[in-house]
Amino acid sequence: MARRLTTSNLIADVRSLLDEVNQASIDDSADILPALNRAQDVASNILAKHYESPLLAYKLQYLVSGQKEYDIPPDAFEQRLEKIEVQIQNGLFNPIKRQSYRDATLLETTARTAFPLFYSEIGDKYRLYPSPTGAYPLRVWYNKDPEPLVIEQGTITGPVNLTTKQLQSGSTFIEVDNLGSQLTLEKALFSSYINFIDGNTGRIKGTCQILKKGSGQIYIKSVPDRVTVLNQTVSGTLPADLALDDLICTVDGNCISVLKKPFANFLIQMAVSELLNTKLGIVSEMAEKVRQEMQVIVKESWVGRENYMKVRSAAPHWERIGRRYGNRS
Repeated sequence: MARRLTTSNLIADVRSLLDEVNQASIDDSADILPALNRAQDVASNILAKHYESPLLAYKLQYLVSGQKEYDIPPDAFEQRLEKIEVQIQNGLFNPIKRQSYRDATLLETTARTAFPLFYSEIGDKYRLYPSPTGAYPLRVWYNKDPEPLVIEQGTITGPVNLTTKQLQSGSTFIEVDNLGSQLTLEKALFSSYINFIDGNTGRIKGTCQILKKGSGQIYIKSVPDRVTVLNQTVSGTLPADLALDDLICTVDGNCISVLKKPFANFLIQMAVSELLNTKLGIVSEMAEKVRQEMQVIVKESWVGRENYMKVRSAAPHWERIGRRYGNRS
């Protein structure tokens, strides 16, 4: 079984490669964690340009009649969209063509249509042409910006249903091993809200507010003080798919890297190279060489996978592919 890429494991790997004599010279939270998050930003940028599938996500946008502009999803990487489709009859989707705002002047009209034909990205919004009637929703594709890495605050160990040996459903509390010290009861702080993280995939299963804690137990507030926190919807009940060995962390991040191999190795190597230079004053040619090699590996991560890039003949003077028959006499 593959080792889980928890933030603590990534930090331990960075320390192992640093092999610094003075352990106090580099702090986990103040030094290594920010370096890992900067490395994650770089890896995400590389993926967005070369192989977007690991970060690809979509959401359904329900339209309002006459409303032209809509918000780009707040978790979209660099506020950038990949594709927009409109749902037509029978659940089918048609793509909407991207249009530069410079060339969209002639598309402006007071008319409305069930199926918008074009869209332009303007700041943190996108504009549809013509205005929709609101009859059909959009499917908006984008690269999801990974949540910042934070240190896990415990692994879920119970309560266990004695019959099924699984996490007891309908419980108002969870039991965790090594309850983290970053969790608080101050409702004004993000640390009073927790994310539940899938122990294998790193997916955020849900978010709740802490009512009380102690002795390895966390009780959930049934009526949270806020509906959303940092774009996470806060619930008064535990996620239905919560399982043993899932993890918890503060609401401001994720404690399992969603970037698997080789991306996790890139995060580690880049953090090591940066910390050697900035914190320990060591210029390591070997560490920099390894970092550069890992960056090439990340860029080429699409190699060996199906190539779905196509050459599009948008210009009218390009002929369509077809079979020609000569005149026969």
